[in-house]
Amino acid sequence: MLFQQQADQSRPSHSFTDDVWQGLEKEWKITPTAPPYPLEAHGRLAHLLAEKLGDTSTPFSVLFFLFKSILQQNPSLLASAEQDLHTYAKRGGADQQYITPFLYSKGFQATQGYRLAHILWKNNQPFSARHLQSRIAEVMGIDVHPAATIGDRLILGPGSGIVIGETTLIENDVTLMSDVTLGGTGKHTGKRHPTLRQGTLVGPGAQILGPIEVGEGAKIGAGAVVVKSVSPFTAVAGNPARYVNSHASWPVLTMDLTFPSIDYFI
Repeated sequence: MLFQQQADQSRPSHSFTDDVWQGLEKEWKITPTAPPYPLEAHGRLAHLLAEKLGDTSTPFSVLFFLFKSILQQNPSLLASAEQDLHTYAKRGGADQQYITPFLYSKGFQATQGYRLAHILWKNNQPFSARHLQSRIAEVMGIDVHPAATIGDRLILGPGSGIVIGETTLIENDVTLMSDVTLGGTGKHTGKRHPTLRQGTLVGPGAQILGPIEVGEGAKIGAGAVVVKSVSPFTAVAGNPARYVNSHASWPVLTMDLTFPSIDYFI
């Protein structure tokens, strides 16, 4: 069974948060097919996730009450959600709307579900946290351990198959495309999963394994198998992953997954 947790006393700035949720509200009002969710931001997000993740053992009504309580008691979660949502909208190409990723992006929804599970995990409720992890994996095909540490403005690309292990650390402004694994190797204890520094872009199908570090602004090519640390602002590709070139800016800003010709076969 799921239980509530103690309140987070932090209070983030509300100016930008209010702008994002007000933008979502405006889009909601002019979208005839928008579902009749609660008007306030925490109620709307709680309704969305409870509707997606409810099942016979933990129905919508139970999850909605739990999620709404967690969001009310932990305002930093709502601030993280608005930053994530803003990032999805601004990197969504021509369709720069808030309502589209909010209602239809499995990546956005899975990330917010993880954030709720993470609160439960930190409040010594591992079974409740694991239940949410399992439901997110079943419904959305994205498996994030509730103990993982994930920053803001994360994008999980279209599709599914993403796995993020228990001791993974992901900093702000990271993008993972579909079928990416941030996994461990062997049966090590302690830190055994990767660390991804800010501005990292990971291509579809990449496997990053072990307690290695992917430096700030790095780019990991599609299908790469990375078992050694990657220097900041470098691109790697292949199996095993090898250095391809260097660059001067974050690849997540352009979502550029292209590579120059390289002199070996994968």
